[in-house]
Amino acid sequence: MRKKDVIYIVPAFFVILAISGCGTVPKKFREEVSGIKGRVETLESRVEGVETKQAQVEQAANEQAQALEEMRTRREARTNISIKARPGRSREEIKKIQTCLRNAGFYTGQIDGIKGRKTRKAIREFQEANGLTPDGIVGKKTWELLNKYSSGGVQSAGSAEEGSK
Repeated sequence: MRKKDVIYIVPAFFVILAISGCGTVPKKFREEVSGIKGRVETLESRVEGVETKQAQVEQAANEQAQALEEMRTRREARTNISIKARPGRSREEIKKIQTCLRNAGFYTGQIDGIKGRKTRKAIREFQEANGLTPDGIVGKKTWELLNKYSSGGVQSAGSAEEGSK
């Protein structure tokens, strides 16, 4: 072999080698791209599943929050009937109310000046028995009727908290 031939053969060998390798590169590239596309589709499917579950959980949470709010509203509506504290209402005034309620036959608890469950119940029962709205608030009209059962006739306990009742 001559030196001149080697100069032509070696580059031709590399050209042939490069051309034959290039034919397999696109095939491998297409296979890799196809595999990547398949993985992307799998991941997209998983993401859709997670998003669907998340939407369901959010909907359930919203429904539970709404149901809880409705329960709170109902409970507040039920428990809203109570004696309301007002600034300046003292234990002594509550004791006067309890004494009058006891004298009227509606209160059996301790005369302690505490607006507890028994006191609120007695006020509502007294109001109902006397044709008033049983709201549990000792206002002007309730106190006018209730004060009749006071042994000392003190009228300061029911100062106009109830308004027109």
